[in-house]
Amino acid sequence: MTAEHNAAEHHGFAAHHHQRAAQFHREASRHYEAGKDYAHAAHQALVAHGHALLAIDHGNEAGKYYAGQDGSPLPKSPEPVPLAPAKALETAEIKLNCSEHHAAAADDHEQAAQHHAQAAKHLNEKDYELAAHEAQLAHRHAHYSIFHDDEAAKHHVEHYGKSGQSAEIA
Repeated sequence: MTAEHNAAEHHGFAAHHHQRAAQFHREASRHYEAGKDYAHAAHQALVAHGHALLAIDHGNEAGKYYAGQDGSPLPKSPEPVPLAPAKALETAEIKLNCSEHHAAAADDHEQAAQHHAQAAKHLNEKDYELAAHEAQLAHRHAHYSIFHDDEAAKHHVEHYGKSGQSAEIA
């Protein structure tokens, strides 16, 4: 990300990468549901993860716009960003399989993309408080998607993580 982009452009790039991550997570979910082609599902998940990281990078770049010149934090949102389930996700026992984790990650990526699109819209309208709020919501959904991505990877290793050339078909 060496090119100079404004915050609205970064929100647009973040939305794009979240949408791509959602597509790849949906494909991974379908592969796990169908069974057998776990190597391809893992590949789709890896590509989704790469898009997720790019989306988060662009979201962080956009978020810098909302910080004050002195490095102060984002302005207060017009309504509080919900705190749950970030801690709940990290501490709860979630009983999802790979397919369900990928579907949940895709849902969160889609939500993050929508919030980034709204943030860009609010920025263009010079409604900075609402834009910052949407950016915070997008960041939260990005966090949730990464959680589900990680859990799916753990599940894959625990259940399908054979080594060698025959690892593709269980």
